[in-house]
Amino acid sequence: MFPQFITPAIKSQIEILITLYTDLNQRTLEALQSLSELNMQLGRDLIAEMGGNVQRLMASKDATQLGAAVSAQLTPGGAALQNYQRHLVDILSRANSSLAQTAATHMPAVRRAANNVAEEIMHQASEQTARAAEQMSKYQMASELRH
Repeated sequence: MFPQFITPAIKSQIEILITLYTDLNQRTLEALQSLSELNMQLGRDLIAEMGGNVQRLMASKDATQLGAAVSAQLTPGGAALQNYQRHLVDILSRANSSLAQTAATHMPAVRRAANNVAEEIMHQASEQTARAAEQMSKYQMASELRH
């Protein structure tokens, strides 16, 4: 009497969506890992640059060398930040492309599964409507016989 709640079409739709979300999450994690590695590299570069600046400052023998060492500390990480920005744009671009490609790969299966679910629901609805109409006609005939 009660319809089956998880039909084969719905089960297939759920499995396809889980696969899609799993693949999208995998691509996102890959991008986050690359971003984390880039952040670590920036930190290492800045620390190395700062260490070099401190060594130059301590090794200064005259005012010119001291002035150059001090001015280098006023603008820390210029090259490191430019390198970071280039790599950041590259990582984000690859992540966007990867996510778009993954979604595009899965979309035909998602559409087919959604259409199958919709067709199954429409089929079940028409069957239930036919059953309800049959029950109503039986009820009406029984009601007419009593009167």
